[in-house]
Amino acid sequence: MKMKWLVSMMAVTAGLALGGSVAPETTAQARIHYTTMPKSLRGTWLSVDNEDPQIKHTLKITKYVYHYKSNYHGKKRTLVKWSGKKKSDYYNHSDLSVKKGKKKGTWRVGWYGMNSIFNRTIKRVKHHGKTALVFLDHFGDGTPQRTYFYKK
Repeated sequence: MKMKWLVSMMAVTAGLALGGSVAPETTAQARIHYTTMPKSLRGTWLSVDNEDPQIKHTLKITKYVYHYKSNYHGKKRTLVKWSGKKKSDYYNHSDLSVKKGKKKGTWRVGWYGMNSIFNRTIKRVKHHGKTALVFLDHFGDGTPQRTYFYKK
């Protein structure tokens, strides 16, 4: 009787061991990394071109989305829309990349894994007494360029 019990226990243990190894495993690589935008940058921001007031740029930043669009003389165009939840075609990561800048309060926002021309260094500032986001970019010759977006 003890021998039957011992054999049946060994069979059950072997079955569990085999069944456990056959079951699909969930690995950390199966999940993508969600990227969130800093709270200080979130909101809807508007910039109007100084040379042509009919050219407007809108920046809408939510927890997971960076959306930059333009309005040229009444025609709307989406220039950039990156999602912190959408998986990139090339990486096991979301499309959006957000990193702290070297200087205090700056953020480097761009497309994950690429040195895109759309990558921007952004900082929240006070400009002319209003809360604003400033894009701290440079022209090809190294001349600084600042574009201000005001809270809509």
